[in-house]
Amino acid sequence: MEDDDFRKIKELYEGEEDPVPAHSFENHVLEVYENAKGLLNGREVDEEVVEYAALLHDVGRQFPGEKGHAEKGAEVARKFLTEELDKDEEFVEKVSECIRHHSNRPHLDPPTREAELVWAADKMHAAGATGLCRFLLTLGAKKYSPEDAVDILERRVFEAEERLNRFGFEDLTEELEILKDFVKQYKEENHAPD
Repeated sequence: MEDDDFRKIKELYEGEEDPVPAHSFENHVLEVYENAKGLLNGREVDEEVVEYAALLHDVGRQFPGEKGHAEKGAEVARKFLTEELDKDEEFVEKVSECIRHHSNRPHLDPPTREAELVWAADKMHAAGATGLCRFLLTLGAKKYSPEDAVDILERRVFEAEERLNRFGFEDLTEELEILKDFVKQYKEENHAPD
């Protein structure tokens, strides 16, 4: 990726209104970008599509109140890539599809290997102790109760494990163990009989 393109993408996030610092460009997007680059190793994918999609995947979060940050992000990225970076339509479509399908919606399975890779890179940042902290901070900022947050986490871990296996990223499922252990421990502590 050209340095100028990277700078312009970073500037695109500077007006970000997301109230959750744990989901910022520096605290999340750059990590997903690094995860994606690490997953590229030996995979037959369009590396440029993956890199741009990883950097732009959460640009839709800048529009609070808009339904579906992934869908909004795909629209914003399409316009930005076309008007600001002068990318061709085929490239823009591939990047937009990756962004549109990076969320956890089961009916939106990623349609391409590039989109699967961006999805996995995003989910990797939600795994481990750091990911757990980020996830809980994000749901807390959205005013979820602890019980609801743990239920959402449990569902997402199950869905992530199923998808990682289906997409051929079985080696990444061990990253989910900390999350599984946390859910189990939380439920034991909070659902014990009187």
